[in-house]
Amino acid sequence: MVDRCYMSVHCRREDRQRFEAIGFSLSYGESSNSPVIEMIDEEANYAHADKMPTDIPYHGLWAAGSEYGLGNLVCDGNEYIEVPATTDGFVVLWNYRWGLPKLKGILQIRRYLKLERKVEKLFNQLREAEPKHLFSPATNCCVKCGIHAEDDLVENQPCKP
Repeated sequence: MVDRCYMSVHCRREDRQRFEAIGFSLSYGESSNSPVIEMIDEEANYAHADKMPTDIPYHGLWAAGSEYGLGNLVCDGNEYIEVPATTDGFVVLWNYRWGLPKLKGILQIRRYLKLERKVEKLFNQLREAEPKHLFSPATNCCVKCGIHAEDDLVENQPCKP
C-alpha cells in the first residue's frame, strides 16, 4: 500500500546523504555553505515510518496522509520522538470520560519540546561557528574574502576566505 505525504527535516549538512538515501532532497534555495540545511520529500510513503535515522540530530514535520494526520518529529542522536500536531499546535490526547487531557500525551509533548530545544541549541552552535565577514571601514569590503558590504546577499552568506 502507498500513502504519500510531504515531509521536511532540518539536519546537519554532514548528514545530507543519510536523508537522500531514504528519498529526501535539498530544499530549494538552500545556502551551499550553511552547516544546517532543510531536506524535503514531497512524496514520503507513510512519512518514512521506521526508516528515519535514530542516531543523528534533526527535527522536522510531516503533512497529513490519507490514513494519518500531521505530526512533528525530533531526534537528538539518542532519542527519537514523534508527536501528533496541527498547523496550530500539538494534538493533546483526551480522556473523554473525565474531560481532562491524558497525562501520557502531555508528557510526550514535554519530552518532544525538551528534545527539540536540545537539537536547536546544537544547530545554533553550528551556525555560530560559521565564519563571519569582517568589513574594513576604509574600503567597505571584507578583509577576508573581499565581498562588498553593500552587496544585497552579503548578510545571508558566510565568509569564504
